[in-house]
Parts: sequence; structure tokens; C-alpha cells
Amino acid sequence: MQTYVEEFFLSDAVRNEDKGELQFTFSTDSRQGLGSNVALQVEYGVTRRLQFNLDLPYGFSASENSEVAAAWSTTGLGLQYQIIRSDSPFALSVGTAFGIPMKANANWSLEPTVLAAKTFKKFQVHASLVAEVEQWKPSFQYNVASVCPVRRRWFPTLEFNGRRLEGKNAFYLTPGLYRHFDHRLEIGIGVPAGLGGVASHVGLVGKINWELGGDSEDRPGR
Repeated sequence: MQTYVEEFFLSDAVRNEDKGELQFTFSTDSRQGLGSNVALQVEYGVTRRLQFNLDLPYGFSASENSEVAAAWSTTGLGLQYQIIRSDSPFALSVGTAFGIPMKANANWSLEPTVLAAKTFKKFQVHASLVAEVEQWKPSFQYNVASVCPVRRRWFPTLEFNGRRLEGKNAFYLTPGLYRHFDHRLEIGIGVPAGLGGVASHVGLVGKINWELGGDSEDRPGR
């Protein structure tokens, strides 16, 4: 399935890195009443279907009702396997990540994930379900995201994002826009708008994705 964007803003895109391909993603997330967070994610293609992930989050949480995880509490190490990867307009991946405590009062966590995507001509829809289990207390994320290319280098996105943590729900509608540049670089801005629960009223998410190695022939705008 042709890849339009490497990452969404609050969702996961259903795509694994090619064998030998390395991707760096720098993101910043600021939401009213919740604080600001920055993160670095590294993804490496071990094979054409298997991907290694490393997540280094940092940030501040300003509200006890926040669904955003505490800053520098854990580092994420994970693997993702793409079950369906071909010229098919459908893609399916599964993965799991381990949250490694970086503080004495932090806990280990396990995060299984299921991701699926479908192409309708040029229009793509991605869906993901993420469960995080920490001290036998599960939290959930569920997302539906869409993207469509405009003139090869512009990629407007729209996401519905749901979160449930410690019995509290948060719902967002997140429109965004990516721009592809040369040297396999893409930059995007998304605007999460709270729809209910403990979600913040409005926020701003920025992402920079940069790829090295592998085969980029399936990327539009390259």
C-alpha cells in the first residue's frame, strides 16, 4: 500500500520501515490545561516486515485529569510486525512495546497494538487500537485517521482520537497538514480540538519526520 505520511499527529500510521531504513521523528505537543510534551521516536526496519521502535518522551503535565503520561517516567522499546505488506490496498500490523521505568516511582508497562489501513482510490483511512497495562490497570487509545494527497507534496489529515485512563475519557478531533520536502523530510502541524471528557479545549502538535536508507520508491512526492 502506498505511503502518504510517516506519522499522524495523535494516531499511528500503518507502515513499517523498509529493511535497513532508519526514521527519526521529533514531536512537540502543547494542549491547554494539560501542559507541553516533546518526544523523540526512532524506528528501524529489521526486515521488510519487522520494525524496531524506541520512544523517548519528555514533558510537563499541568492537570491531574490529564490523559498524558508523566514526563521522563518511562522509555519505550517495541517491535512491530506488518502482517499484510504488498501492493494490496489494505495493510495490517501488530506490535507490542515495553515501558521501561526511568524513575524510582515509575512502573513497567506493556502496550499491545493493532493497526489497519485501507485505500479508497487516493483516499486512505488508518485505524489503531492501543492498550497499555501498568500494575494491572489498563488504559486505552483508539484512533481513526484519514489522509489524501494534494499536488503530491501537501497532505491534509483528519483524526478522531479517543483516550481512556483511570476511568476518565477524552475525545479529540484533530485536523492537520503535512508538507513533503526533499531528502525524505516531512513537516506537519495538527490542531487537536477537545470533543468531551477531560480533553483540553484546543492544542497544537508539530512533527518532523526524517528517513535514511532503505527504499523510498513507494513514497509520493519523492
